[in-house]
Amino acid sequence: MRKIRWAVIGAGDVVERRVARALQEAQGSSLQAVVRRDEEKVRAFAAQFGIPQAYTDVTQVWSDRNIDAVYIATPVMMHAVHAIEAAKSGKHVLCEKPMALNAIQGEQMVAACREQGVKLGIAYYRRYYPKIQKMKELIEAGAIGQPVYARAQFSGKTNHAETARAWLLRPEISGGGPLMDVGTHVIDLLCFCLGQPQQVTAMTGNLLHNIEVEDTASVLIRFASGCQASVHASFSTSVGNQLELFGTGGKLIMKSVEDAELEWVNDRGEVQQFCMPKHENMNVPMIESFIEDILGVGRYLCPGDQGIIASKVTDAAYLSASEERHISV
Repeated sequence: MRKIRWAVIGAGDVVERRVARALQEAQGSSLQAVVRRDEEKVRAFAAQFGIPQAYTDVTQVWSDRNIDAVYIATPVMMHAVHAIEAAKSGKHVLCEKPMALNAIQGEQMVAACREQGVKLGIAYYRRYYPKIQKMKELIEAGAIGQPVYARAQFSGKTNHAETARAWLLRPEISGGGPLMDVGTHVIDLLCFCLGQPQQVTAMTGNLLHNIEVEDTASVLIRFASGCQASVHASFSTSVGNQLELFGTGGKLIMKSVEDAELEWVNDRGEVQQFCMPKHENMNVPMIESFIEDILGVGRYLCPGDQGIIASKVTDAAYLSASEERHISV
């Protein structure tokens, strides 16, 4: 199997912690270039990870014939611009979440990649957690009967103001607060497991932090199946990431989405525990799947037309919160 040659656009916190190593460790992958505007920093980053090319101008990637695909890890406001430019240069695109500032930009990304015949994937890596895939399998097998209600919370007590992620507090760059940053992850998981969302109602506010974006968001989603879900995303609580799903014949419980444990309880009260650890570097399975899709030997689980669904829900949630009404998706 030939290797896909990557450039990573943006070299911030997430790339340094996980993405660069994942692009080097994934089967069929070769990290050839990194882009960052600061020359001193990009050269230091390239040296740290042994990356052959360090570019300060993203157009250098577009003209580099030795690059097959790009991983976009810039702030959200640049996702659409970089994805469309990459597509026009014939590069496949794997883009950090959320997909874009809004679903309109997301549609432009999908259209550009389709027109140019390149792959577009959105980096909702939790779809590749073994226990998330097991949850989806159990739902589809009828293990909890008809899904009725899901409850999810993704939160961490921070406002990012004193960190390298301070740009998350600027809505013109990030698109919003915790609903965009962490809420989109769990919204995507719910759509992955429960199908098409139809209606959204939401409230947002600032309970702890005096910042430009919300620090707390609560969203109610109704799916086409009739199942309802409540999502809480916050920078004001420190309870972590939890997910529960209740059906007519049982329930599925994750006390933490990030650990290996999944609990299944049927309507007779019988309990089965699953222990399904995720990959040590959670980005690796996702990147390997995207490579297989490029090579035509597999299917990526979150292509652009799937990743955009979470963006449509967040668009609807912010509109619902501002206008205090239900919004159809």
